[in-house]
Amino acid sequence: MATSLPSRRSTLHPDDWLKAALTRLAGHGIDSVRVEALARDLGVSKGSFYWHFHDRGDLLDRMLSLWEAGEKEWFDVRPADDSTATRWARVVARTANPEHVRVEVAIRNWARTDTRVARRVAELEQRKIALIAGVLRDVGFPRSTAMTWAEVVLLVSLGWLDRAARDREFELAGRGLGDILSEVILAASAGSTALQR
Repeated sequence: MATSLPSRRSTLHPDDWLKAALTRLAGHGIDSVRVEALARDLGVSKGSFYWHFHDRGDLLDRMLSLWEAGEKEWFDVRPADDSTATRWARVVARTANPEHVRVEVAIRNWARTDTRVARRVAELEQRKIALIAGVLRDVGFPRSTAMTWAEVVLLVSLGWLDRAARDREFELAGRGLGDILSEVILAASAGSTALQR
């Protein structure tokens, strides 16, 4: 029994702590990401944390960087089928994924109290707007209209995230976020076509 704890401690890597921290963040918010709680979640002593991190601030910085790197990696992936429909489907799938939604809600709640986090979230939101605007331009929207509707899509997504944080079963008339986003784009496309006549 005395040897089980050291062997468990030696098998943990920084990524184990970071994943546990993100899980705790998504489930309970930034205030729950505490060294003692994470050690308990991982079944190790609090002291083993300091083999990998200087302090809680170091953990939070690296946790934010891990989240940010995952978001940037997603933006940079070019699927084999790089059609407009595939790119839009990727945006919808990512935006509506329940696991991703939980982390997004938690990160944005954290951003309300930390300007450094807010700045990094805003930078990624601009990348998302540019990606959505690119899809809209591919289907014929003029540049300025594409940017406007991309902002609308982001705002609809953020409103949905806020509501989902309070009610995880939320749907609008039996439709999920992916359905609503596609309907927004179809409506925007119909309106844009009418304006161009």
